[in-house]
Amino acid sequence: MSSLKFLLALLWAALVIITWRALHELGSDGGMVFVSDFLHPWRAQFNTDFSVHLLLLAIWVYWREQSKAVGIACALLCLLGGLFTLPYLWLAVHRARGAFRRLLLGAHDQR
Repeated sequence: MSSLKFLLALLWAALVIITWRALHELGSDGGMVFVSDFLHPWRAQFNTDFSVHLLLLAIWVYWREQSKAVGIACALLCLLGGLFTLPYLWLAVHRARGAFRRLLLGAHDQR
């Protein structure tokens, strides 16, 4: 699991750098670029596919959390993408201490 934690940290760092560049070059217009991309068929397909994955991840995060208040907050933050989900997964992997079942089930792991 330490390799997974390293990969998550590396991916998060890359995403932070790319996000900083996008903010630096596009500023607050980045949201409009995402929305306007839905006019292009392949970009619309990619953005829809990505959004569906974010929604499924948010539902899983909500479900695995013991506190539903924390689950709702984390699920909403998951909709922002990897800037939140990668650190969330890193922490979940760390707390699981090598137990993949605990990582997947969270509060529902009864072992």
